[in-house]
Amino acid sequence: MLNRVQSQSGLFFREIGSGIRLHGAQRALAQWAIVDDYNHVLDLHCRDGRLLHSLAQKFSLRVCGIARDTASAKSLCATVPDAEIFCARKEDIPWRDESFDAVFDQVNKNDDSVEPASFREAFRVLKPNGQFLVALKGAPEAVSCACDILGIGEHSGHTSPRGLLRMMEAAGFADVSFRMAQPMVGIAMGWKRA
Repeated sequence: MLNRVQSQSGLFFREIGSGIRLHGAQRALAQWAIVDDYNHVLDLHCRDGRLLHSLAQKFSLRVCGIARDTASAKSLCATVPDAEIFCARKEDIPWRDESFDAVFDQVNKNDDSVEPASFREAFRVLKPNGQFLVALKGAPEAVSCACDILGIGEHSGHTSPRGLLRMMEAAGFADVSFRMAQPMVGIAMGWKRA
């Protein structure tokens, strides 16, 4: 099933009339998301609300997000008034089991603190046949490996696409895959099968 978000080009998300400009990771998540009207979506990395706001403008959705602190949550509620924004940790999502059709997250490649517990929580709140998307921001793996070999930069302990997919499989996701969506953004995708 090809949805309306996925069928549009990347330029669709930089539409001048909408007033919302998505950055690379948000644009990649929106392009690969399979959502439709009346779906429920959750953004685990809700920093500015643009992804949720953009999706809510295109579809009739229930949009939810997790903010890092109460001040950010209040600010996001003002930015995206129709969204449910809570201050919580990714490892302790405050929604019931099987609440969402799609869950989004963003991870920096140089961040070695990716918690497998957050993937298990994302699996818990996904409905059967729900989609989990993780945007991995950073240099492509070949560049990171070349830098490691040459001793350029500090890349020990970085999150690799292969490691990310292993964590997703360990959490219970099926049909996991990784693809480069943009030069510095990759998308890991998995499904909660019925």
